[in-house]
Amino acid sequence: MVTTGSLTFTRTPPAPAAFAQLRADCGWGLLPVDVARRAIAGGLINITCYDGDILIGCGRVVGDGVIYFYLQDIIVHPSYQGRGIGRQIVERLVMESKQMIPSEGTIGLLAVHGKEAFYEQIGFTSRPTSTVGAGMSMHVTKQQP
Repeated sequence: MVTTGSLTFTRTPPAPAAFAQLRADCGWGLLPVDVARRAIAGGLINITCYDGDILIGCGRVVGDGVIYFYLQDIIVHPSYQGRGIGRQIVERLVMESKQMIPSEGTIGLLAVHGKEAFYEQIGFTSRPTSTVGAGMSMHVTKQQP
């Protein structure tokens, strides 16, 4: 645990209800708490940021824990954005991911449109380049019964 001013950064996964609410506060939609719980359980690394006991930022890494690491759910509450919290979360996730890589690996992410420069400042490369293709994703939405 690291305290910076009134903010505290931890390696503890967020509580599922707080994680779901933070996503909703950022306009990402409200996940059912059981879905949030399962998503958090699938993470390799978690970094959370609290103001007192209120979750105001988080990020996690998913992947195989050896070669591939993907930053996921980098979230900072809108009222706390612009204070370097997201940068601290990402830098901590990258540092811990690098420590887990035995000899060679990849740390990846899918940046929100317009946020590429933020990640480039930390050392990520926008794709496509002359040597690697574009990052791609597929969003799947299922109809609920």
